[in-house]
Amino acid sequence: MNVYRQIWIYIKFSVKLFIQKPGLSTLTTIVRFFPAWKTHLAEGKNSVTDNIPWLTFPSIHFLKKIINSQMIVFEYGSGGSTLFWSGKTKEVVSVEHDGAWYSKIKNELEIRQIRNVSYFLLEPEDDPDYALKSAAKPEDYISEDESAVGKKFERYVKKIDEYPDEYFDIILIDGRARPSCIAHGMKKLKPQGYLVIDNSERNYYFKHFEFGKSHWERKDFPGPSPYNYHFSQTTFLKKTGL
Repeated sequence: MNVYRQIWIYIKFSVKLFIQKPGLSTLTTIVRFFPAWKTHLAEGKNSVTDNIPWLTFPSIHFLKKIINSQMIVFEYGSGGSTLFWSGKTKEVVSVEHDGAWYSKIKNELEIRQIRNVSYFLLEPEDDPDYALKSAAKPEDYISEDESAVGKKFERYVKKIDEYPDEYFDIILIDGRARPSCIAHGMKKLKPQGYLVIDNSERNYYFKHFEFGKSHWERKDFPGPSPYNYHFSQTTFLKKTGL
């Protein structure tokens, strides 16, 4: 795609975002991250070769400011984020539902001799009650993704339950059955830790939670993201109390 077409697409999504969230911060995001957005659309670029999470650019910028080498991270969904965490934090636990992708990332970890990542493949199981369930309900463990029809992700979600409460500094939710992942992740997060939820413009992720009425501080980071023409949103939920 030529550069003029790319610019037109960026303007279109920028206008849509500004209408939804007018203000100086939105305008700053639009201007600031255009060069990065354009660069990451280049042929051959992807999150694994670039070692970055597939989140919005403003959220990646914020993330780089808060992480440190003593943090312990859990992630639902692996990839460039796994490689990113491994080089910047103490310990990473990653769960993946897709066997082919798991093999690819596992190979990357071995080639790079990365030793601080515990990596698990937990594929979905058949769910005879799938049609009676809702992806918005944390207790249902299903995904609305077309590839996951008829499947449940209960083992995948519950992997985090093997770890002590208040064990993780950051929990990234960028995989399947995200409301279920949120529910199980909340008590596993340290005070002052962060739940990081990608594609949080999908309001049903939060339908069964009341973060605004409890001890959580919410920061939304809408804007462009790597390798995508459309804009998205990543949300950070900071655990400020019990």
